[in-house]
Amino acid sequence: MTLTIYNKISILQLAFFVPSLVVAVTLSYRHGFRRSAGWIYLVILSLMRIIGASLELATISSPDNYNLVVGAQTLQNIGLSPLVLVLLGLVTRSYLAVPESSRPAIPNARILRQLQLLVVVGLILSIVGGTDMGNQVGDGIADGTAISYNIPSTSKAGIAIMIVGYALLVLSSLVLVTCLGAIPHGEKRLLMAVFAALPFVFVRLLYSVLSAFDSSNPNFRLYGGSSNAGYYVLGMCTVMEIVAVIIFEVVGLTLPYVPHNERGSLLNPTRRTANLDINGQPLTEYPASNSQEYPKLQQGESA
Repeated sequence: MTLTIYNKISILQLAFFVPSLVVAVTLSYRHGFRRSAGWIYLVILSLMRIIGASLELATISSPDNYNLVVGAQTLQNIGLSPLVLVLLGLVTRSYLAVPESSRPAIPNARILRQLQLLVVVGLILSIVGGTDMGNQVGDGIADGTAISYNIPSTSKAGIAIMIVGYALLVLSSLVLVTCLGAIPHGEKRLLMAVFAALPFVFVRLLYSVLSAFDSSNPNFRLYGGSSNAGYYVLGMCTVMEIVAVIIFEVVGLTLPYVPHNERGSLLNPTRRTANLDINGQPLTEYPASNSQEYPKLQQGESA
């Protein structure tokens, strides 16, 4: 049995993302499962790649299975959004680590949350578009005709939102560099991780842009494209995702641990007076104290 380039990519994804999932779950437990923390999206990305790779490999024994093709196609198209959301989570934590008196007016916690929401909308559109594209490919397989598909408008809209989200993410990161001196030492590595990962996420974004808006180029068509199309997926998608995830997880493992019931302070003692949690939301008032301990959550609250 001869494996295709897509089968080999799937094997590589399983080999990497299975252990990556274990690390991602550990990071989410250590640093918080909140969406704004960003780590939960590493879990989501790992699950997407494990399931997508499994579906792709299942087509070896069931090449005419319509559902396998649709599932694998959909999951392949939505890997960019979790990467951007992880970056936004790291930028948000970096922003909240800056003492309130030193924070820039823009971006602020509300803008960063709205930017996350925008990217989630792009993710939803990409899922809808990927499903539509998978249906087109599946219909060709079912009919025994040449596989052909058009890029759905929802996919293009989702990628357009990703472009906007990535651009705003870069601008927000550059603004936060001006506050680097005010960020606690242990948290500075977050911003470093963002800038280290941005080029790799950009290449992943570039592939999505070319696939959506230059569909006539056979090198960027998963089905019915050139014989080199799979190598573009390997180099511009799979490898870029793996490198970005390695950066995120290595930095996440070196971050200082904040106990579960003390995460509201986010390693920043000034959070006691700011009365904001990790999401920038008001906390219940804490008893006045001159100690340097992190504020404790009141009964019934959760971090």
